[in-house]
Amino acid sequence: MDALKERLSREIDQPSIKEIAPTAGLVAVVVALAVAAGVGLVMYRRRRRRSLVKRLQDALPEMDELRASLKRPLERAVKVL
Repeated sequence: MDALKERLSREIDQPSIKEIAPTAGLVAVVVALAVAAGVGLVMYRRRRRRSLVKRLQDALPEMDELRASLKRPLERAVKVL
């Protein structure tokens, strides 16, 4: 086993391993940051989710807008009658 280890260590160029190691480390850091950002975004969106009542209230027109939109047609109907 030691002979194989020595043979492999002679065949492998040490500077090439040293050049690959920083690149692999940088790739690992970039991947870890991307995963952390993705997880953070998912958590943020889940915490921001509004309740059903709030979503319905936002979807329905406010009473002032509703009154204003109905006032004109009602005034015309009253004039006709």
